[in-house]
Amino acid sequence: MTDYGSYSTAVSPSKGKSLAIFSVRSILLFFAWLCMWQGWHVGGSIFQLNFLWEFIPGLNLFLHENILLITFLLLILERILSGDFTLVRSYFSGPMILIGIALIISWSMGMYMRQEFILVYEAHESILIPISFFILINVFRDPSDRKRLLVFFFFATIMKAADSIWIGFFSKDEQKGWGTVLFWRDGFLLCMGVVATFIMAQYRGRTYRWLRNLMFLSGPLIMYGLIISYRRTFILALAVSVFAMFFTVGRGKRKKQIWLFITFLIGTAVCILITDPIGMIGRLFGAMLMPTEEGSSYIRLMEYPNILQNIYHHPIFGIPIGTQWFQYYRMPIFANYTTLGCHNSYLYWPLRTGILGSFAFLWFLARTWKAILINIRIQKTEEDFLMNQLLLHCMIVYNFACFLGLMYADAMNIMTAFILVMIQLQMTHASGLISYRKVNFWQTILQKKIVSRKPVMLVTSSVEAIT
Repeated sequence: MTDYGSYSTAVSPSKGKSLAIFSVRSILLFFAWLCMWQGWHVGGSIFQLNFLWEFIPGLNLFLHENILLITFLLLILERILSGDFTLVRSYFSGPMILIGIALIISWSMGMYMRQEFILVYEAHESILIPISFFILINVFRDPSDRKRLLVFFFFATIMKAADSIWIGFFSKDEQKGWGTVLFWRDGFLLCMGVVATFIMAQYRGRTYRWLRNLMFLSGPLIMYGLIISYRRTFILALAVSVFAMFFTVGRGKRKKQIWLFITFLIGTAVCILITDPIGMIGRLFGAMLMPTEEGSSYIRLMEYPNILQNIYHHPIFGIPIGTQWFQYYRMPIFANYTTLGCHNSYLYWPLRTGILGSFAFLWFLARTWKAILINIRIQKTEEDFLMNQLLLHCMIVYNFACFLGLMYADAMNIMTAFILVMIQLQMTHASGLISYRKVNFWQTILQKKIVSRKPVMLVTSSVEAIT
């Protein structure tokens, strides 16, 4: 394995080969961006590249998974052309490897119990967290790529808003009665698009002024796309994030944040009244108490006692993936619910992967928050402020949504990998370090500079490669 900046190992190519590498790299980055927002539950959007759905017939992959597969193949082609076969080291490799091992163990136990080899839904989804992470960390392997990823993220929120609005007006898919976009990733993107607009209002730099103006123009459309998506969790998460921003933007910006928060409340109320007040109040909040709907809080709360009992009786390995959890307390006869998933991501890991997966998930969260908080304390520029605030609020929204939904599934797995890659690149840019494992967290927070417990390795131009 190697540190960042690993391009130096490649043999100097000819002019024609350089053009080929540049072309493949450009296509690779385009497909990596598509991974952020392609894929759907509700059809009818002209922005979705549905012709890629059957990229390899018979694999039965979702659209976003096919695009991730194409990204992986393009990555291999780029490495072959450049002669660079180095693997990137990451602060998050340990938790991701452990999550992968826990999921494979649970998946294998589930197949043994079912006596069949099958890519069941849960393994089909949650295993993509470590897989997509290791693909994307090798696509975006230089700290300068963080700028590209930042722009990709903002444009992905705009495209998802375009998806939502087009479906709302023109799609004939009956599923849009549940909401124009139904992936958890989609709700996350729309929520973060609005949050990013508020963060941009606090940005005072020049580098991304054009992006700030673009987000100001797109902000109302993104907010409208979020409202008609009926993603209740992320509408609540948006309110939490905007309120938390008052404490995170720092001194000198809080007075402005108060006015932005008031503007947000008024703007949201006006937007709801203009667009769909009956649907928002009746269908959105009234549906929470419906005793037969899978999307209601009533049913999801009734799942929790059963899930907790399953965890209590199977604490070591959990209930294997692909097998239904046992109903210790009977659910309503006509209720629409699932005994495969779990509408609480914190409970999913002990339910499906037992002790090993739970530890890996908490390890991932701990390292993520440590990296973000240290990055914030040592930031020096407005660009660092923008990136750190975006990543901080990504995790605020992520952690809040974990209480209420499937943040391990519905394309959120790939989005989780993108967030980790952005944190890694920002960390390397800000500190010159590959890992904060040997960094004293509390001393660094207090002194606003990196304080290590032991000598740490800096990113250098020297490279070790696995060939």
